[in-house]
Amino acid sequence: MHDFAIVKSIEGQKVEVVSLISNACVVCNSIDCAKKGKSFHVLNKKNLSIEENAIVRIGFSRVFTGILGLISLLFPIVSAAIGFFFSERLLKSFDFSVRASSQACVIGIFFTAAALIVFLVSRTDIHLSEPEILQVM
Repeated sequence: MHDFAIVKSIEGQKVEVVSLISNACVVCNSIDCAKKGKSFHVLNKKNLSIEENAIVRIGFSRVFTGILGLISLLFPIVSAAIGFFFSERLLKSFDFSVRASSQACVIGIFFTAAALIVFLVSRTDIHLSEPEILQVM
């Protein structure tokens, strides 16, 4: 996420901003055609000098985004490995015959369930961290 916003109020490191919604070209840096969206809070971790009504670029840090990407990649893989190790017990507990094809189905179910969880969590408004101000325009 790298969006533009207008600073509404400043309270220490916590800054209230109003998002700017623009359907303009990606290359265009003009903010004049943008519409105002809803307000929310961001952090000023870099202690940039900002003032009210300034236009800022907001987003999440690269480290945080990279960690979340790594987790969303590894979680389904680890879940599939867990499905591999527990597939024999699960199949026996449900009175299925233990064959390679049935074990592959269990592994696929574990992988698909984990991938679905990652998909659903990524589509919610739940954030582990608040966005921060990356640049003052």
